[in-house]
Amino acid sequence: MNEQIKRELAFHSRLKKQRKARVIEIDTHEDLDRLTELLLTGMGYTVVRRLLPLGDYQWGSPLGQVIVERKTPADARDVERLSKQVVRLRDASSHGGCFPILLIDHREEYNTGRYTPKYQPWSDSDFDNVLLSIGGRVRIAHCQQGQLAHRLDSLYRWSMKSSHGLLDTEV
Repeated sequence: MNEQIKRELAFHSRLKKQRKARVIEIDTHEDLDRLTELLLTGMGYTVVRRLLPLGDYQWGSPLGQVIVERKTPADARDVERLSKQVVRLRDASSHGGCFPILLIDHREEYNTGRYTPKYQPWSDSDFDNVLLSIGGRVRIAHCQQGQLAHRLDSLYRWSMKSSHGLLDTEV
């Protein structure tokens, strides 16, 4: 029995070595996201923090370099900055080699009022208006509050698929 356990452990060790490393780069400006980094590491990702020229998260995939720009409600209210970032994502997409995604983060944000904090979530119409306004070459995804690491994991796995039927038939 002891010999069988050793063989099985050796097999699993070889299997782990054969797996391709899953690397997600996080922009150093995403300093409030240590929890997301910790969760991604726990999910088996190698997280590299560096100054990214575009986006908040990046990884290589069969679609090209996936560039994820994360936006909270406060970010979207800064229309001028959001507009510039979307233009940069579109430009990167038009030159090929990358797959930009705007990730709408439904994270709760609070304004510290004088007496009580005021919660300012996305309203349905605000969310729909952002979707309507951006579109084009930039793909849009969203995640629920507290689910950023899981959503990045889902986007990573989705981007690694060998075929994307609806993308392939896009007009």
